[in-house]
Amino acid sequence: MSEPRNIVLYIILTLITCGLWGLVWFFQLGSDIQALRGDDKPNTLVDFLLTIVTCGLWGFYVAYQWPIFLQEPMRARGIHVDNNLPVISLVLSFFGFQLVSMILMQSAANQAMTQVQQG
Repeated sequence: MSEPRNIVLYIILTLITCGLWGLVWFFQLGSDIQALRGDDKPNTLVDFLLTIVTCGLWGFYVAYQWPIFLQEPMRARGIHVDNNLPVISLVLSFFGFQLVSMILMQSAANQAMTQVQQG
């Protein structure tokens, strides 16, 4: 399992690369969720390609489903989970704030990774 990611650095990199780093971050976040779950969900490549093919519509599914994928292993480990994260992420994405959605998901993933590493 990887180390928790520096969210501030990722925000800065995403902004100065006009969003290109956000694609790297997307795949890394998917990898973090997979590591926490211990399976192949989410399938980041399929989600990425379907988002492109559907002109962004699949991105709304991703914004809702990925927090659910993240919450499941957190609950199993007894880590506090915000039950509203999937809806919040979907609403943020609907209004064009995907970056904020990524921040919230990465923050939750970081919290889970930290607790897993501590024992």
